[in-house]
Amino acid sequence: MDRINIKIDWWLIIPALLLAILGLVVLRSVAPDLVVYQTVFLSVAVIAFIFFAILDYQILVALHLPIYITSLIFLLTPFIFGSHSRGALRWLQFGQVSLQPSEIIKPFLLLTFTLLATSSYSKKGLWLILSFILPAIIIFLQPDLGTTLVLGIGWLTIFFSQFSLRRIFFLSLTATIILLPLTGMFLKGYQKDRLLTFINPYQDPLGKGYQVIQSVIAVGSGQFFGRGLGHGTQSQLRFLPERHTDFIFASLSEELGFVGAGLVLILFVALLRRIYYLSQATTRPLVTLYCLGVLTLLTFQIFINIGMNIGLAPITGITLPFLSYGGSSLMSLGITLGLITSMTRHTTSDSSFQIS
Repeated sequence: MDRINIKIDWWLIIPALLLAILGLVVLRSVAPDLVVYQTVFLSVAVIAFIFFAILDYQILVALHLPIYITSLIFLLTPFIFGSHSRGALRWLQFGQVSLQPSEIIKPFLLLTFTLLATSSYSKKGLWLILSFILPAIIIFLQPDLGTTLVLGIGWLTIFFSQFSLRRIFFLSLTATIILLPLTGMFLKGYQKDRLLTFINPYQDPLGKGYQVIQSVIAVGSGQFFGRGLGHGTQSQLRFLPERHTDFIFASLSEELGFVGAGLVLILFVALLRRIYYLSQATTRPLVTLYCLGVLTLLTFQIFINIGMNIGLAPITGITLPFLSYGGSSLMSLGITLGLITSMTRHTTSDSSFQIS
């Protein structure tokens, strides 16, 4: 039987695996009943990574149009078959497991954006805008502002790659002037409340400001070495809402302290630095642009999640990559890293992993 020789960039994979394992450790402390599910999710993510790392990405390039249309249809399924949760309609329920289509399709949408940006279409700018607006509207109506923003940041990186810095500044300023006054018209009541709460959480400490106040207390109470796994007061006594998803960084900081939080930041920097290196190590514009899109998308997600955990960003429901509980996010990340591996495996000379 022929052997499939796959070059795995361990500098890319090891930080991601360590972050996922650290997430399991914290999850076992703050929500032990979810560890089995998260372990299964991580296993599925690894399988997805291996599959897309083996797969020649040119196949996806050739099938980009049907993949994009399928992604849009998949995005619409929660409106038909989805289950309501906290006023949102974002998930497909399969027994005890929920699947979030908007998370799963992110790597494929980024690939579509990248293909359009690097194509020779005469009106590729218009097609690039339309290709983003359609899924963005669907995701926003679910409603899921966080995922819309995350996807939008990746799209902006790809879109602005076509312009000079002067033109980027002009376009950004124009868009801000036009869209900022309209923001209030499209945001729902609870989304406006989150922005106001960010400015002054102590205006309603037992209501709208409760989450961010408890999160900041949890982060601060960890001090340097932390209270120890299973000994965090805010997370263990459940003063901290969403301690296993949106606020897992606060749970980690409380129990593992500055040391644990610092380790998380070091691993994220290592991962992001490697993605940037890979984006510059290839002569193929499509690969470079895709890696940069992933880089900014992940950077934004990390910055916003940690920022809202320490009171420096409004609460948006954006999870922390690899650490937060959730199978859809892990699967999306596995697919993304698999695609990057497939795209860059001919441009790096690091150790290889062979599968017979």
